[in-house]
Amino acid sequence: MRILFIGAGRMGLPIISSWKKGSRHKSIDIHLVEKLEANINKIKKENIKVNFYKKIPKKWKGDVIFFAVKPQDFKKVAEEINLNNVLFKNIVSIMAGITTSKIRSYLKTQTSVTRVMPNLAVEVNLGVNCIFHSSNSKNLFKKNINSLFGILGNNYEIKDEKLLESVTAISGSGPAYFFLFLNVFEKIAHDLGFSKKVARGLTYGTVEGALELVKMENNTRKLIGSVSSKKGTTEAALKILEKKNTGLYKIMKDAVYAAKKRANSLSKLN
Repeated sequence: MRILFIGAGRMGLPIISSWKKGSRHKSIDIHLVEKLEANINKIKKENIKVNFYKKIPKKWKGDVIFFAVKPQDFKKVAEEINLNNVLFKNIVSIMAGITTSKIRSYLKTQTSVTRVMPNLAVEVNLGVNCIFHSSNSKNLFKKNINSLFGILGNNYEIKDEKLLESVTAISGSGPAYFFLFLNVFEKIAHDLGFSKKVARGLTYGTVEGALELVKMENNTRKLIGSVSSKKGTTEAALKILEKKNTGLYKIMKDAVYAAKKRANSLSKLN
C-alpha cells in the first residue's frame, strides 16, 4: 500500500512509527510530507524507512492519501494537492470536524473517504480508534485500514458520521480530562502536606489500583458502594462530587459538550 502521509505531528508520528515497526511494515510504503525539521529528525532517529518531502510532491501517484494535519490547515493543503495533480484511490483522515463531503469538495473527487478519530494512547498502542467508512469504500480496503489501526489499539467502527464529533469530545479529548484530574488530585495531596513525590505516588497508585478493580467489576456504582460507608469520609466527599447542578456530572457534561460544539464548528470552517 503506497501512502502519501501528510503531517507527522503528535498523532501522525506515532501512527507512522507503529506501522513501520509492526509485522506489516513491508507492505506499507509511506511518503511523508512534513515541513518541521524536528518531526523529521524524530522519525530518522527511530530508523524508520520513509520517503520525505517538505511539500506536496508533483504528480505523486499511489493508493492512499492520509491527512494528519490540523483542520484549519486542510483547505490550503487541498489546494496544493490539486495544483500538483496528485493521484490517489482512497482518502484517510484523522482531522477533527472535517466531514467526508467537505474533504471530497476541496479535493474535487468522489473517491472513498475513511475518517478515523484516534487518541493520544496510540503512542503506546492502547489507542481508542473510532472509524467511519464512506458508503463507496471497498471491503478489502476497509479490512486493511481496520487492520492497520488495530495495531494502534482498539477499533470501534461506526455507521453514522455525525457521531465522530461526539467521539472527538469523549475519547479524542478524553486523555486530557484524565491528565487534568491526576494533576488536580496530586496538587490537593501536596496541599494536604505530602511531599511532591509521595503526593504523586498516592495519586497514581490509587488510580492504577482503581482501574484494575474496574477491569474485574464493571459495575462502577457497586465499586463506589464498596468504598463508601454511611456517614463516613468517602460519603462526605461524594456529597460534594455528586451535588445536583454543581457536581462532577454537571462539570464533565459541560466540558464534553463544549468540546463537541468546537468539533462541530470546525466542520463549518471555510
